[in-house]
Amino acid sequence: MRIALVCPYNYFRPGGVQACIRELSTELTARGNYVRIIIPRPKKVPTKIEANIIMIGGSTEFQTPFATKADLSMSKSGDAIEDVLEREKFDVIHYHEPGIPLLSMQIIGKSTSANVGTMHATLPESMVSKSFEKLMMPFAKYIEPRLHVVTAVSEVAKEAALTYGPDREIDIVPNGIRIKDYLPKKKRVPSKKKSIVAIGRLEKRKGIKYLLDAYALLRQTYSDVTLTIAGDGGLRESLEARVEKYAIPDVTFVGFVTDEEKVRLMQQADVYCSPAIYGESFGIVLLEAMAAGAVIVAGNNPGYSGVLTGKGKLSLVNPKNIEDFAQRLELLLFDEDMRDLMHEWSREYVKQFDFPKIVDQYERMYKKAIAIKKKTTS
Repeated sequence: MRIALVCPYNYFRPGGVQACIRELSTELTARGNYVRIIIPRPKKVPTKIEANIIMIGGSTEFQTPFATKADLSMSKSGDAIEDVLEREKFDVIHYHEPGIPLLSMQIIGKSTSANVGTMHATLPESMVSKSFEKLMMPFAKYIEPRLHVVTAVSEVAKEAALTYGPDREIDIVPNGIRIKDYLPKKKRVPSKKKSIVAIGRLEKRKGIKYLLDAYALLRQTYSDVTLTIAGDGGLRESLEARVEKYAIPDVTFVGFVTDEEKVRLMQQADVYCSPAIYGESFGIVLLEAMAAGAVIVAGNNPGYSGVLTGKGKLSLVNPKNIEDFAQRLELLLFDEDMRDLMHEWSREYVKQFDFPKIVDQYERMYKKAIAIKKKTTS
């Protein structure tokens, strides 16, 4: 198949959608497909870019209600898009977050290919998100009828997608990871102190403030625990000040980390903690940590609850309930029977999210879209 993957964000910035598109491109190409990635041209283009990237138009960065940054992108010339589509003759064009203006809307308006849309995000319950829905509705009404197949990465993302097309059939195709990239290469040597690791942007929705409070409570009983927080963001200074003000011991802020450093931290963690309180439609980081061998404690937001099912529910906690949060950390740090149970569960559970299996599902969606297009145009 000749496949285009459309990314609405700055492709060169870290992000879950960007990572998904890269993995899709790699796996689909390895299977003999012809793949191109269409992106808005960011203001700063790296010196070296992948050979299969097509940049169209220009872009202006803005903050979305999804707690992500996007690029308000468009091509000033419709001819440029027509030239790409005519030259490439794609069988399928796969739009990720198609509602983000404006590139997907411009492409789908000129597309004669089978069109697949994937919804990754969920909207938080707020006036901002309601206003955003109203703003996006004209785009959705234009794009939605032109999509032959719509997928969502989770039930939460599906609910958000249904606000644009209430009667639309939506298939769930979850996010995935390459499990082999996270598996420890050697058996972990236990350290004298138990370690808690949290990785992510330091912003309100990630709930790190509650983790600090729960950890501080835990440290009143246990001295053999450390907390490492990786990532940067607008709240870093206030979080560091909180640690200093309340003299919370053995907390280390390491700032932004590379993918390699992230994996190393996960592999060394006794508990990987992601106390996000909202804005999560899935939770790729939970899969990564499970594959790396860490036991999980996570916020009970809808996105994470959709990933941590079955025995995984034991990992979920309301981060704002500090006593319960501290008790869950204690249980999954120190109860060896519980830790063995969660390790056994996660090793098997995470296998279904190995990226080749996810691509199998997307290939079925592409073939389904081609069949629908053929049927509706014949």
